Amino acid sequence: MNKSILTFGALLLSTIAVNAQTWNSNNEPVEDSNVTMYLVDTTSTNYSDLSGANQTWDYSMLGGYLDNTRIVSVTNADMYDAIFPDATYVSSIPGFMNTAYEYAGFAGDKMSHGYEFELPNFGVVQFILNDFQKMLQFPFALGDSFEDEFNGSIVIMDEPSDAEGTTWVTADATGTLILANDVSHTDVLRVHALDTIYSEISAAGLPFPVAVTIVRQQFDYIKPGTSNFPLFTHATLKVLNPFIGEIKIGVVLSTENPTVFVNTAEYALAEAQVYPNPTENFIQLQLPMENETAQVVVTDLAGRVLYQNDAYTNNENIDLKNEPAGFYLVNILQNGVNSTAKIIKK
Repeated sequence: MNKSILTFGALLLSTIAVNAQTWNSNNEPVEDSNVTMYLVDTTSTNYSDLSGANQTWDYSMLGGYLDNTRIVSVTNADMYDAIFPDATYVSSIPGFMNTAYEYAGFAGDKMSHGYEFELPNFGVVQFILNDFQKMLQFPFALGDSFEDEFNGSIVIMDEPSDAEGTTWVTADATGTLILANDVSHTDVLRVHALDTIYSEISAAGLPFPVAVTIVRQQFDYIKPGTSNFPLFTHATLKVLNPFIGEIKIGVVLSTENPTVFVNTAEYALAEAQVYPNPTENFIQLQLPMENETAQVVVTDLAGRVLYQNDAYTNNENIDLKNEPAGFYLVNILQNGVNSTAKIIKK
């Protein structure tokens, strides 16, 4: 066989292999599309150290939450016109974040107009951008990366505060992704996004402006030609403040349903609600296991115990009307599992 034909064939195969791991604009999810994914262990590793070519990410033994699913979707942004008037689409990860965006510019880059998420016991938080943030550029392949700066406002407890931030996005790895039931995907591209937002929150109930840093990190494992949505997503968001410490939310989603399960009691207790927050006088707890009591202890940030009930039942009043304005901690112990909520007293 002619050597030049062999050489051409090798180049063609090489090109196909590269293209198989390149994310283009036509790979993006379209409006009114969705995928059902399984919620898996939120404490799992993100394998951030496994970067570069020819990696293997083994999530085959990851536990799930008793067939708990999330429908990840892309919809028209019309319902968000009042918040994100220039956005075209909204990408929703239930229980984690809704992101408003459009495709803009000569290259059709994916530009974020902001996002909203819900903090336990603080309610919905919105980040509304004035200077839009680049989420993704096309084409995007191993080794591609970009940085961007942006500014806008954080709305927490219905009070807006100026905010600014930076983003860093990279296609940091390619390789093989192994999910539950030993389902293996080759030629997977991983996209790693890291956002950092800075603000000073001046909200009702706060005695003075509070410096807040929000860090969002997300790893999406994607494969063009297989799905317009990630095969696997590992996402976390942290709110950092010297007074209230760290509040962390996250979601880990897989297209495969695990056959082993994590501690569902711990997962359920994290869903316990403390309301109203902020409060002027009383708070109440809504426990996930309604027919069982819990030990509830309320302290100030110095550790002083203000309330303790070793057999708390749902919706009992906890009186804080004589306490000064500030931050307080609610510790809940049920069935050997601990959870802590942070509240604001006006």
